[in-house]
Amino acid sequence: MTELDFRWALMALCLLILGVSFAALLWLSWRHHRRGQLAQDNFHSSLTIEMVWTITPCLIVLLLVWPIARIFWAS
Repeated sequence: MTELDFRWALMALCLLILGVSFAALLWLSWRHHRRGQLAQDNFHSSLTIEMVWTITPCLIVLLLVWPIARIFWAS
């Protein structure tokens, strides 16, 4: 794989993550709006949501950095 192909692959991956995140945000906002509930749900004490909220961005960053780190270590 050439360097240009690698850059385009990373760009496509970043755009895919952006698209999936944006679609999920829109879908969840629409679903919450359609419910029509006036009371706010409190999820601040949910350990599961807080762990997912913390681990997911870390995994995304590691998945994007790993190929670049391999190139630097190989040279």
